[in-house]
Amino acid sequence: MRYLIIDKRQRITGQISTASKRLVQELEKRDYSYDFAYNDELEFIIKDENLTIRAGGRDITEYSHIIFRGHSLSDEKEYHFKRYIIDYVDLYNSKNPEKKILVQNSEAIKNLPYYNKIATALFCVKNNLPYFDTYFRTDGDYLQDRDILNDYPLIMKDYTGENRIENIEGKEKIKKNVFKLDSIDEYKKLGNIDTSRMFLQEFSPSGEDYRIFVKLGEVIGGWKRKAKEGFMTVSKGEYEMYNNPNPEMKEIAERFATLIGADFIAVDFMYIDNKPYIQEISFHPGFKAYETKITEGSPTNIAEAIITAFKE
Repeated sequence: MRYLIIDKRQRITGQISTASKRLVQELEKRDYSYDFAYNDELEFIIKDENLTIRAGGRDITEYSHIIFRGHSLSDEKEYHFKRYIIDYVDLYNSKNPEKKILVQNSEAIKNLPYYNKIATALFCVKNNLPYFDTYFRTDGDYLQDRDILNDYPLIMKDYTGENRIENIEGKEKIKKNVFKLDSIDEYKKLGNIDTSRMFLQEFSPSGEDYRIFVKLGEVIGGWKRKAKEGFMTVSKGEYEMYNNPNPEMKEIAERFATLIGADFIAVDFMYIDNKPYIQEISFHPGFKAYETKITEGSPTNIAEAIITAFKE
């Protein structure tokens, strides 16, 4: 057994992510062989009508298990790299059934050809899953058609989920591309924000969000986070263990994971009028806060869950 982890470089440090470090720890704990490669260390070689794919200089057919972690949300080709690898592995497996390569979330990636909020919304509509009312204009001119989504306050977000980098007191910091708009005047004051990359969404007044981890179609853990300052739960939010979500949220999370064919996924929720709505999903979620910021309760070992989440 030999694992390959493929991840993106962190935008500020350029180093391995905390989540990937945890995966490496779990692999080493089990004495599993592994290699790690960044998305910018992939090679696609077509020669004599044959394709070879290398990661960090090694042929990917040397591995038994491949785990995809992050990719650049602003650069769609990094998500497409995953699909190219999956298609290649499918071909390889058809010719080498005795030594198949297992690729985590391969079916899910095929079922979600574009990794952004609009693609997620369309999947939810197609499968009758609850999703926030959303309005996206490709020209970003939300002064037009104001009556489509005009019940303020509203949330404006980047449709890819990409964060921005701000220089604060001489240090670069990652900041969410999420804005609360209490009126049309606040939209007009957004300044240099490229609104063609943004969409409007109804606002949840709950001040809470939930992350539910689903492995092979079953909920294995989760957290609840409550905002302490302003509307953003991610800013100094208070975390609670939420390993046993209410039946409605559990059913939605498991149904989403099953329908999209995910081996491992996180489904994030917020409430509106006492009903949970899907906020976003992640095939490669972070879980540092789950392991470090919750003082009561026993967290599930998410890193262990990820390295064992493969459909045979």
